[in-house]
Amino acid sequence: MAVADDIKVLVDWNNDGDYLDANDDVTGDALSLSWERGRDYASALLGESIAGRLSLVLLNSTGLYSPSNSSGALYGNLKPGRTIRVAVTSGTFPYTFPFVFDDAPQWEGQIERIVPSPSAAAVNTCKVEAFGVLGYLNQFQVQLASQTNRATGAAIGDILDDVGWTASDDRSLDTGQTTIPRFWISGAKTIDALRSVEEAEAGFVREGKDSKIIFEDRYYRLTTTTSTTSQATFSDASGATNPYMAIEEVDPLAAVLNHIEASATTYATPAVAVLWTLPESGAASPKLAPGQTKIYEAQYPNTSSGNNASEVDTWTTPASTTDYTANTAADGTGTDRTASVSVSVTKKAERMAISLQNTHPDDIYITKLQARGQAAETNTKVIVRAIDTTSQTVFGDRKYESKTPFHPSAELAQDWCDYHLSVYSDPVQIIGMTFDADSGSNLTQVLNREISERITLVATGDAGLGISADFFIESVQHTIVPGNHTVRWELSPASTGYSKFWLLGTGVLGTSTVPAY
Repeated sequence: MAVADDIKVLVDWNNDGDYLDANDDVTGDALSLSWERGRDYASALLGESIAGRLSLVLLNSTGLYSPSNSSGALYGNLKPGRTIRVAVTSGTFPYTFPFVFDDAPQWEGQIERIVPSPSAAAVNTCKVEAFGVLGYLNQFQVQLASQTNRATGAAIGDILDDVGWTASDDRSLDTGQTTIPRFWISGAKTIDALRSVEEAEAGFVREGKDSKIIFEDRYYRLTTTTSTTSQATFSDASGATNPYMAIEEVDPLAAVLNHIEASATTYATPAVAVLWTLPESGAASPKLAPGQTKIYEAQYPNTSSGNNASEVDTWTTPASTTDYTANTAADGTGTDRTASVSVSVTKKAERMAISLQNTHPDDIYITKLQARGQAAETNTKVIVRAIDTTSQTVFGDRKYESKTPFHPSAELAQDWCDYHLSVYSDPVQIIGMTFDADSGSNLTQVLNREISERITLVATGDAGLGISADFFIESVQHTIVPGNHTVRWELSPASTGYSKFWLLGTGVLGTSTVPAY
């Protein structure tokens, strides 16, 4: 494969947590390789971080990579979910010490599908497709208990904990500049849950090269050295240290916004009350055989709730006789067996799972079951907006509505709208840059640069664009075929977005900056 001395492709086929077993290194069979990470559009507001993707074509002349080949050395291990890594080898030194023992990763994720392509007339191949950690985590739904005064970084951590991404070395989370007064998630897909917090913070949730989940708060690009100082200059000048093959200006009108809305909601927490009741009673009372366990889910809001019902601040652990009773007769006329019911609960924001076990040697009936708690009820929602009529005259009405329910207050929601209007009411210059990874010292930059880092782009020569400015890397795409390794970065201007915040004692307010919030 091209640049085999610099790049390895490794697969943990037997799922033992390393890439050290026979056939784990598939580099020698790789015919082509591509991978990508980052935003789907190079805008801090309109662009969303997507699950990384990888596509790999392997030489499969012996059937080694065919899942149905029972005589193959990898038979039984060619399964979805196996970890795959693109890594820097230790054969060259374009990166800094210390080295990672099993090679420094450039991309890591899980295999989604393995598709052999046999051919009678040509070469047998196999295509492997994989997705990044965000794609893996998005297989799960998030169910969180209600919390108050939760910093956005902690809220991101809560989501990751709930879907099992718990290890500290699997994440790198800023604390965040926003505190959410009431935070809960009920039944949302992982990426949707993460984005609801990301938008409230005006931050960025993304995949790292090593499959970490990274959360950048809105001050990240103001305070991180690699974001405040240009790390390299890419130029169209003859003999440039870091030349590029092509650049293009992405349609700037798509990012123009001149009507921005957001909403904020406050909550009331009335006294503890009955929030849910099991509707089956009397002759319909559910039976528990000896030793049997049944689980009932109390849900709030439900059809009996008021229109302002939101979620549950605190569920009350069920108390015998008050919240549940049991009897040897379905209608309650037999012997009381409430003391023979073992109860355990799992509490979430809108649900409480109630597990009931019959510890008596005879059948019993659950003649009463209810769930109490302190509800959270919504007060009137406040909608705020920021509008630039001058921009509307030129570009028409271009509206964006914030989707997150977690803006802390109407005042901060207004600040959020005002800031984004100041950035996006005029066209924002977004650039796509493609370069040869093996040209000049580009490979050093390919292997060391990361999303959100700052680079300088010069296009004042043959490109004829008159650009000489700093940009942030927003997405990364690699394509490797025999004899060629090309890279495309999508770039957003460092003069806009969250680098435009003005902090006390920094910058010139009103010249190239606006007040932070």
